[in-house]
Amino acid sequence: MRMNRLTLPTATAYHVMSRVIEHRFIFGDEEKGYLSDLMRRLETFSDCKVMTYVFMDNHFHILLHVPERREIDDDEVKRRVAILYEEERYATMEENWKRWIEKGGDEQVKEQLDGFRARMYDLSEFMKTFKQRVSIYYNAKHDRHGAGPLWQDRFKSVLLDEQQAQLLVATYIDLNPVRAGIVNDPKDYRWSGYAEAVGAGGLALDGISNLFMDSTLTKKEVLAQYRQHLYCVGAQKVDKITGEVIKPGFDCQAIDKVLEAGGELSIQQLLRCRMRYLSDGVVLGSKAFVERMLAEHSHHFSALRCRRGASSMKHGESCGLCTVGDFRSTVVFPSAWS
Repeated sequence: MRMNRLTLPTATAYHVMSRVIEHRFIFGDEEKGYLSDLMRRLETFSDCKVMTYVFMDNHFHILLHVPERREIDDDEVKRRVAILYEEERYATMEENWKRWIEKGGDEQVKEQLDGFRARMYDLSEFMKTFKQRVSIYYNAKHDRHGAGPLWQDRFKSVLLDEQQAQLLVATYIDLNPVRAGIVNDPKDYRWSGYAEAVGAGGLALDGISNLFMDSTLTKKEVLAQYRQHLYCVGAQKVDKITGEVIKPGFDCQAIDKVLEAGGELSIQQLLRCRMRYLSDGVVLGSKAFVERMLAEHSHHFSALRCRRGASSMKHGESCGLCTVGDFRSTVVFPSAWS
């Protein structure tokens, strides 16, 4: 018998997770990129805040803060809907609203907008939309029609107390790739909140900052403290008799090195995390150049990217350059230059 999901009407954080059916390893970088983009669009639409996350090959974890519901006007609803849906789909909605109003169907428009409002500030609606859209995307991409469900079961959720519980869960989430033996350092796993915060900042860094109650901390200090916390909690477990590693993690030497550095990354490490701007960017150059490429080749980019325009590289090494879109972080090893 399944236990009823526990949710609260007040602002609350939840650890949500879901696994692919039969634990199949089906999510590659392209699928994880879709999951990441969809998660951020849903974050804006719902006004729920992602504190951290990890997308693995056969499951995902998200630490999600769901605020209290608040009233928003019709223009704000439409703005959020335009972000959640593709341009063509939203244009059809706008055309329908216009036609309904012309025929005196104001109530019909109100009913649809209220339907969108009801899907905001809601954990179940966030996860329902997320998992449904991932299923539609994956089934279409892999010609999986009629192959049955994609997910093992309904999503799991854990209601979390204040900062201590949230920090513990965030640590567990960002250590997933280390525990799985995929990377030795959590900053090197591209599809996680911590790695995104290190490489790109933005919403990912805001999310991790919300794990700390001290509002006087700078973003740099937040990352340094969180890195030290990850390493201390993520120590490997070793059998005292055989010396065999029974739980992957960080050895004493790695932990001491991070603590000695105060949790800060070297310039070289930061550059490696941020180099994806140069390796994965479609366009790189001055703001004027990027904007011109977007205008002249709009068919090559999504409507959302065209609306966002040129994105300034956010770090000191950027030399004022801009690129198309905001990219996740990854590590570029020396062999990548050959």
